Amino acid sequence: MWSCSLVLTFLMGGIDRDVVYSQPGGERLQMDIYHPQTLSSEPKPAVLVIHGGAWVSGKRQDMATMCEALAQEGFLAATVSYRLAPKHKWPTMVEDVRTAVRYLRSRAAELKIDPNRLGAAGASAGGHLALLLGASDSPTRDLAEYKGFSSQVQAVFNLFGPTDLGNDFPQSLDLMFAVVLGKPKNEATEIVKNASPVTHIGEKSAPVFTLHGKADPLVPVKQAERLDAALKAKGVEHQMRLIDGMKHEVDMTNPAVTSALTEALNWLKKKLASSVGAAQVRTVSSRS
Repeated sequence: MWSCSLVLTFLMGGIDRDVVYSQPGGERLQMDIYHPQTLSSEPKPAVLVIHGGAWVSGKRQDMATMCEALAQEGFLAATVSYRLAPKHKWPTMVEDVRTAVRYLRSRAAELKIDPNRLGAAGASAGGHLALLLGASDSPTRDLAEYKGFSSQVQAVFNLFGPTDLGNDFPQSLDLMFAVVLGKPKNEATEIVKNASPVTHIGEKSAPVFTLHGKADPLVPVKQAERLDAALKAKGVEHQMRLIDGMKHEVDMTNPAVTSALTEALNWLKKKLASSVGAAQVRTVSSRS
């Protein structure tokens, strides 16, 4: 039996903080769950929100503003922590967020969400991980937890995420990539390819909305263009907004940025407005 406070959380919005979704090696991985601010008791769409920080830093609380905006529009939004380099190497990060997706689906009835209407959003490294969640061909090993639940999402909002780790980046970032990948890029050709979202795009990949700055000094705008070409080559929908003067940040004083964010939110609502086939999210292969 649910408590009155829990019922009110679902009906009127609220935040469940420090929810443990996995404990690999005894390390407690947590998420903060922002419940939709609505009086409806019908199952809602959900979005996993992933922080950036070059896979070495950042925290889930950095994405609180995005989660609040999603909750106001009727989504359940969960901002998630994942293991970081240099302590942990690739593909630990993507395996953690994949586990988080499976966790949400496994708790769908409890959380009052529709497991067939689940998206992902992320900025920078978080955008990179969100894109991998939307890929139809997963780049990592099978997961031990929440068997029987897919980790693929149905829509992705990508804010200036890296898409092809083998191209466009200045040599000055090679040390950072080596810290994350576990070896220098020139010795990690297959790892670099495997960690690049463009490698894993297929006809059944999720549609994507990309927001990227033309003046981004860290993730070149060419990365968004490479993603656009790869998605279109497979017939996957991609909405892309490239903003003049925008750097590696979300500048809310820029009207073009705020307009694109509003457009992206409405796009997510449209893409997650109706259920997709249940088989898509409940059938799990060794690579999903």
